[in-house]
Amino acid sequence: MELNNPLKVEITPHREFLAADTADQKLFIMLKLRPIKEVANSRPSTTVSILIDTSGSMYEIVSGNPQPTGNFITTDGNQYREVTGGKSKIDIVIESLNNLIDSGLLNQQDKVCLIQFDDQASTLIPLTPTTQKQDLKNAIARLKEFSGGTCMGKGMEEALNILSKQSMTSKRAIIFTDGQTFDEFECQELAKKFAENSIPITALGIGEYNEDLLINLGDTTAGRLYHIVEKEAKGTQIPVEKVAQTIFEEYQNTIGEVINNLAMNIKTVKGVELNRVTRVYPEQAEFPLLQQPYHIGSARGNDETVFILEFDVDSRASSKVRVAQLGLTYDVPAQNRRGELPPQNIVVQFLAGQGATTAVDQEVMGYVQQRNISQLIDDATKVAEENPELAEQKMETARRLTVKIGNQDMLESLNEGIIELRKTRKISSSTRKTVKMGAKGKTVKMSTTDLDEGLSDEQIRQLTGT
Repeated sequence: MELNNPLKVEITPHREFLAADTADQKLFIMLKLRPIKEVANSRPSTTVSILIDTSGSMYEIVSGNPQPTGNFITTDGNQYREVTGGKSKIDIVIESLNNLIDSGLLNQQDKVCLIQFDDQASTLIPLTPTTQKQDLKNAIARLKEFSGGTCMGKGMEEALNILSKQSMTSKRAIIFTDGQTFDEFECQELAKKFAENSIPITALGIGEYNEDLLINLGDTTAGRLYHIVEKEAKGTQIPVEKVAQTIFEEYQNTIGEVINNLAMNIKTVKGVELNRVTRVYPEQAEFPLLQQPYHIGSARGNDETVFILEFDVDSRASSKVRVAQLGLTYDVPAQNRRGELPPQNIVVQFLAGQGATTAVDQEVMGYVQQRNISQLIDDATKVAEENPELAEQKMETARRLTVKIGNQDMLESLNEGIIELRKTRKISSSTRKTVKMGAKGKTVKMSTTDLDEGLSDEQIRQLTGT
């Protein structure tokens, strides 16, 4: 590995050996990236676009002690009871953004733009240094001037036009929304362009938003997801009172992404096929394998970023062979340079007989299992209405895996979901959002002693849903 390579790279298979002359085997490769100390301690500039839903429902009161005035207000064809003494969603967003500007976290290197969207979209302030506090606060105050339906794609298009022109900086789009958008397909297509331009999307959803759409945006762009609730938060939920803290932490994470624009190419030999690439730590994202290079996000300083690559392997004779070659390019914004790793070979030994193939790497399989929780939950929510017994079975399997892994927040959310399913024979919209969005949230760092040894291929297939 080159001396000036800013990344430490580890490639670990789930087994040291695979069985020779055996068809339809799975090979799981753990790719672990960690910036070297010099890069980890660097401080990239940041360019962040904040997109705020300003549709009529954002004026609903969600906290405080509201008192009705006796008057009614009609907005966008809907009638609302006027109250005093409470905070609406838009009030909380405005307060959160003002707190961020006053936090002292940001400096002249950091630029932010503010975009509103309802059934139209507009840029309230273009990319502006965060030290220009009054200009930014004036723009934030304008959020209350708008109301309408929800067309998130229009806001995303504004953000893409602004952020795609930036280079050698840590970029991010933060979206706050509380409803279903009318242009879901356009949002999904735009997310692909966000990924190509190394712009992760952080989505904060509250109310009756479409969680499948937000999950798609997070997966496609290597972003992050938050389910915001108005009531007391449990498990993986975020209380509405902590929106300010969540946005603050997202900005901290953006500053900490010292290597970005990670793009991976994989070449496989005949009989070997790559079928999944998942970031499994520090948060989960399932990348669509549309075309190479695969855009896999960023690497934070002072921590690992871990991916699981899943391959299907056809029958092979006893031999030691290179089954795939991995290429990786990246940006180091603080050093204003782009780099490329030397090709990384993935080599597997095929041995005759099953005895040599029993040992598995516990750390790798721990991440594989953790990845599978999201799939189990997604499957459970899809079948809950027609087959609640099967849904409960899948949720219970996800719960057992979560216990083994030790993700306490996710365990609490799953327990709530299982109890609800047993009582009502269905999964409510709020619970569905909690467990599906939560499964994509912060994951648990695995070690080499988290799981039992000696898993057979059949047990691995059962545990991983393959």
